[in-house]
Amino acid sequence: MPAHHHPARKKFTRFASKQPFQFGLPNVSPDLVQASDNSPAYLTRTTSLLRQQVLANAPSVKIISDTIFPDVLARNAWADTDFDRKRVLFLIPDDAIGDCVGMALFLRAFAAKYPRAKIAVLNSGSASDIFATLPDIAIFQLFVSTKRLKTFDFLIDFSEMEGWKNIATMPVNPEEALCEAFGIAPIPLASERSPKLSPGAKIGILPMASSPLRTLPPELVRETTEVLAKSGFEVTLILNTYQGVMKKYKDTIGSFDEPNIRIVDGFKTIGNLVSFISEQDYVVLADSGPAHITKLFQTPGIGIYSSASAGILQGRHQNLLPWQSTYKGDFCEAPCGLAKLRATVSGTIGCMGSLGVPVSELINLPVNSDKSLAERLVTEKPVPCVADLVAKKEPFFAFLRSDLGI
Repeated sequence: MPAHHHPARKKFTRFASKQPFQFGLPNVSPDLVQASDNSPAYLTRTTSLLRQQVLANAPSVKIISDTIFPDVLARNAWADTDFDRKRVLFLIPDDAIGDCVGMALFLRAFAAKYPRAKIAVLNSGSASDIFATLPDIAIFQLFVSTKRLKTFDFLIDFSEMEGWKNIATMPVNPEEALCEAFGIAPIPLASERSPKLSPGAKIGILPMASSPLRTLPPELVRETTEVLAKSGFEVTLILNTYQGVMKKYKDTIGSFDEPNIRIVDGFKTIGNLVSFISEQDYVVLADSGPAHITKLFQTPGIGIYSSASAGILQGRHQNLLPWQSTYKGDFCEAPCGLAKLRATVSGTIGCMGSLGVPVSELINLPVNSDKSLAERLVTEKPVPCVADLVAKKEPFFAFLRSDLGI
């Protein structure tokens, strides 16, 4: 193994196929579908949907090994390596939208420093459309052929970035972490933020997050939508059809009579979501993937934060004005830093505030999902820091009106 190289942290599967094949995730744009290239073998993450659900039952496929650890450039060599004119394949550890936006922003900075380098990503999965916002990038959403793998000068495992091991429970800003690790300056941002809008401007509201800790309360969502519609804006409320709680959440928000309010249950692909955000004049959203997508276009708006810190999640980006829950209770205060719900040793799911226990008693992530609990948390009984957003709704509306000049 060359100096400054070591095995990747994540396991890959090497497989061969007797027949040509193509594959793409249903929530990824069709033009990013992958096809085989007559290579003798291919690599995919051992935990990928392709390996777990497709290859296992494909008669023309032979699994060669489930314990492949590709040779990658060690973390301590990232900043000292000259990537000029090199072909670099970045291994994406997870396809969470927010994390991948940060990685994509880093790759913009990487491309600016090394304009003659050739960049590719592997295992981008559902977030492939995020990386497709970069020009001249090769995207291997789920697999790469050994033929193509041999063409790269370097493989880099992004899971070696600072803080990644704990990202499931504590937020990390991948753009800043990676720029620091590579010794690369982030791309410059627009210095002006001009959210003052005329009637008829397009405003998107995106209130749902992957966790009840961060999904906005229906009462606040409904009243925000009405405030903006009454001011003459074209308002689109975007939900997430892939989330099991969506129907209950939508029913709780209720319908609207105003002709300038549109409700969309969700988008088929992340690419559709990216396009929508790029077309908005202003957004109001929860701490979620769409809030991070606004960084790609510097879309102005307000980000509403509960358990997580706006400072960590927004980083240097100032396009969203932060509105932070100010809840303070006996066992926690916002922002506590949790990204997801936790579980006690006995399996009770919640957070410090909702369960009335210290964080030391919530050391585990939930093992099983509980749809009825999730529905209650996003509709009837939100966790305290989210409920506090409703209690403080009038100051929020004043904040929103001031930003828009209405």
